[in-house]
Amino acid sequence: METLPYYTRLERLCRLSDPAQPHTLDRVESESLTPNSSCFTCKEEILQNSEYYSCYYCCICDLKFHFGCDLLPPEIRHPFHPSHPLTLISLDLEVNSSKLPLDDDDDDGKHEKCKCCRKRLKNVYYHCSVCKFSFNASCTTYRPPLTIKPPKSHEHTLTLFPKRLPLPCDACGLSLEDHTDHVFACHPCNYMVHGTCIYLPRVIKITRHPHRLSFTSSLSPGDLSCGVCRKTVDINYGQYSCTKRCHYAIHSKCATREDVWDGKDLEGLPEENEEDEDIEPFVKIDENTIQHFSHDHYMRLQKNGSLGGHESKFCDACILPIIPSDSFYSCMRCEFVLHEVCAYLPRKKNHPLHKHPLILLPTPTEFYIFPPEFCVEDIFTCNGCGQLGCGFVYECAKDDCGFVLDVRCASIPDPLNHECHPHPLFINLTKGECMRCKSISNSSYFLECVKCKSFLCLTCANVPRVTHYKYDSHPLTLCYGEEDATNLKYWCEICESKLDPKIWFYTCDGCKVTLHVTCLLGLNMYLKPLVTIKNYNDVDEVMEIVRNRGSSRPVCDHCARRCVDSLLYKCSDRTFCTLDCMHASWIEEADD
Repeated sequence: METLPYYTRLERLCRLSDPAQPHTLDRVESESLTPNSSCFTCKEEILQNSEYYSCYYCCICDLKFHFGCDLLPPEIRHPFHPSHPLTLISLDLEVNSSKLPLDDDDDDGKHEKCKCCRKRLKNVYYHCSVCKFSFNASCTTYRPPLTIKPPKSHEHTLTLFPKRLPLPCDACGLSLEDHTDHVFACHPCNYMVHGTCIYLPRVIKITRHPHRLSFTSSLSPGDLSCGVCRKTVDINYGQYSCTKRCHYAIHSKCATREDVWDGKDLEGLPEENEEDEDIEPFVKIDENTIQHFSHDHYMRLQKNGSLGGHESKFCDACILPIIPSDSFYSCMRCEFVLHEVCAYLPRKKNHPLHKHPLILLPTPTEFYIFPPEFCVEDIFTCNGCGQLGCGFVYECAKDDCGFVLDVRCASIPDPLNHECHPHPLFINLTKGECMRCKSISNSSYFLECVKCKSFLCLTCANVPRVTHYKYDSHPLTLCYGEEDATNLKYWCEICESKLDPKIWFYTCDGCKVTLHVTCLLGLNMYLKPLVTIKNYNDVDEVMEIVRNRGSSRPVCDHCARRCVDSLLYKCSDRTFCTLDCMHASWIEEADD
């Protein structure tokens, strides 16, 4: 940024005052100002006990300036606009509306934008009235390099290109005009890129693909879709493709997203032998007996879901019931049970929803926190579906990351062929209204049909297709709604209220029983009976979760309603119908 020579004043003057009779700025301590005072130039708060502890103040105009912000010159020259000087403008002053810089696609004057960062203009900015070219004052303080010698991405020196053209970046394929980044060009090669694309990593590894990916400026002809966003990959621009020649490619910007890539450039580094890192989840004792890593006793394989008792058993990994068609392992000495598929869950897993490897654990390592400071063991919140759980958990192998997935979300294939939809559903990082629950906030992540743009949240995707009801000898199957439900009338056998046949429900084809999904599975369907510890103010207290099996429903000690859910919660010799009621009673006790 070049300051014009006539701006040589050494005294601090208010820029809103008349140049013939300028107002002098006084230096004041920020603690003497009203709370939440902000700088007139940059609009940032004037904080105490910081580098902006003291500031400048115009008592006549009642304006405050950070130290340095008051020195912005009235005119500048900038390499982004070398043709004319830029004049300091304040929207707080009365100005001609013809001078207001408009976005290219906005003719009504409502969305004035900075030509550098593409954000809305602040009240103080620099403007060229000839070209309608404007910069926020904060953007003018940064002067990009005029030339860059790329270390790897290009053989020639790149030159700063001050104008934004409606052309695609040769490295990522996105528009040079709409991006907030600077543009650099190689004129001999007719090559133009975003400034940040110059430093794209050469070789990366992401959890969505088993092999390394390398950056290439173009791809061989073929019908490719991005492995992250599922949109078409343009082979004429830079992308990442598999080093093992798999038919797999990813957009440059998708591959280097913060939530997709771990930030490591692997060029020149030897590949790790991941097969040597795999650990078997159990030791095989004989053809039907194993010792699982999560349990001390031997477990025997059982067929057809029968344990010889009358009560349904629940898998200790996924917390779903054992139904007659299931094969499972049961402990030979205690009540520990695992579905056969859950017993084979890998100890280490790469998952599309997280950029680091995940490790399978029988219980979470961290406490679950009920606000404000109630810590509970053995309960966690899945970062995939947002549901509370008690079973096995996949935790991030990286220290201090904290990402966890329950085994149900971690086991969803990509793509998923779900009976509720005719097309494959892909794990995506975008959100949309769930086709079942009609919500965009019921889950942290969603599955998307790229063909018809339908979404299914992970919470609904995990609802079991077949389950068990203790008063029915047959398995119940999930019905995904009746298309022609005009004359159909269904009632839930548990809550005895009317059931909407257009919404998912459970039914028994033999007995014609119909049940709400929530009534059958419960509000917290992935919690299991356990005895755990609640800690508050360094005091441990026993907390217990039990199944609500009695024919007479107990009364909740907080809301005084009957406990109708499938689980009960006990603490301090009191019974609660939901976790919310138990938590509310804890808050009341803490406030007393």
